[in-house]
Amino acid sequence: MQTVQYTVQRVPVERTLALRKAVLRPHLSDSEPYTLEDDDLPTTVAFGALTPEDQVIGVARLSSEPPPFAEHQRPSWRLRGMATDPEVRNRGIGAALLKTVTGYVAGAGGGILWANARLAAKHLYERAGMQPWGVVWEEPDIGPHVVMWLDVPTARA
Repeated sequence: MQTVQYTVQRVPVERTLALRKAVLRPHLSDSEPYTLEDDDLPTTVAFGALTPEDQVIGVARLSSEPPPFAEHQRPSWRLRGMATDPEVRNRGIGAALLKTVTGYVAGAGGGILWANARLAAKHLYERAGMQPWGVVWEEPDIGPHVVMWLDVPTARA
């Protein structure tokens, strides 16, 4: 397996859209955009894994949203739209994105990080310290999902 050079950095949400659609919603037609209702909010942040040629090969986005489980007094961040280009999977890009996302949440004061994760990606989230909550459900046109979550402490100065 060939090594891929990339850096993970914050990017405008618009830079994540093409890869999100190609990987996460391939059933949508070319004329159907894959945007989320909170993509344009100032509290939504996106990250991209970028090659030296500035090609987007991995993406993730965070928005402020409470988890579907017990109420928490801490801030909550929902991870959505996480995707890696199929050509470069299994090379640490997803793990690097999760590390960056977790670091961002810690730097923002910590809180609950959660996602509706595809069952096929459950082990990636578990390796990042996240744990499942609730039962697996079938998301139409997409497949089985489970909620994954992590209590992220505040970053130390």
